[in-house]
Amino acid sequence: MDKRRAWIFSVPLLWLLCVTGTVPGATSEKDEPKREAVVVDRLQRSYDTAGDFEADFRQETEVKALNRTLKAWGKVYFKRPGKMLWRYDEPKGQWVLADGKNLYLYQPEQSQIIKSPLQNAFRSVIPLSFLLGLGELKRDFKVTLKGQEKGHYVLQLRPKGEQSGLGEVELGVDRQVFDVLWARVRDAVGNVTTVRFSNTRKGIGLKDSLFRLQVPDGVDVVELGS
Repeated sequence: MDKRRAWIFSVPLLWLLCVTGTVPGATSEKDEPKREAVVVDRLQRSYDTAGDFEADFRQETEVKALNRTLKAWGKVYFKRPGKMLWRYDEPKGQWVLADGKNLYLYQPEQSQIIKSPLQNAFRSVIPLSFLLGLGELKRDFKVTLKGQEKGHYVLQLRPKGEQSGLGEVELGVDRQVFDVLWARVRDAVGNVTTVRFSNTRKGIGLKDSLFRLQVPDGVDVVELGS
């Protein structure tokens, strides 16, 4: 599978890492509509107020056309607004960087960095407003509390309007502290990407320099579509 296609499966999940928070006081098990509203509202609020954090991640992408599963893992960093960095231990040395204006993919085996404006990179994948911290779950998605799974809530997000490329998003949310434990994206052609997060550290004061592009010696920067 082309590496340029493989990294795209990571992109819809970048914004999900910042959706963490706490819901004080559980709602009644019998009051599903009210509980759903509370979960969604607090999830949105915590997303809006998130500053920065880092976490370990493990990713699996089920590629329907190839009938195989691609695995990746590493560490992700996020800082509002619109700055994020995915450093992969597997594929070794690969990274995806957003500096607030552009998105970059480093492919060490090809000695090149693929560059694309954020607006173009995310136009057909997720609402750009989420990446920039301007989105609203209720406005951009139909959100449903599907139930509980292994002790955590499962939220289903279906995009509203013309948002091609993104079929469905599911979030596994901790019932006690309401951290996002995992995120699952099913695209329009049936590929499924699941990312699980661990060792999350929030409000650690990440420096802007972490999200500044540094081009390794001998590496070309290629504009996507050029």
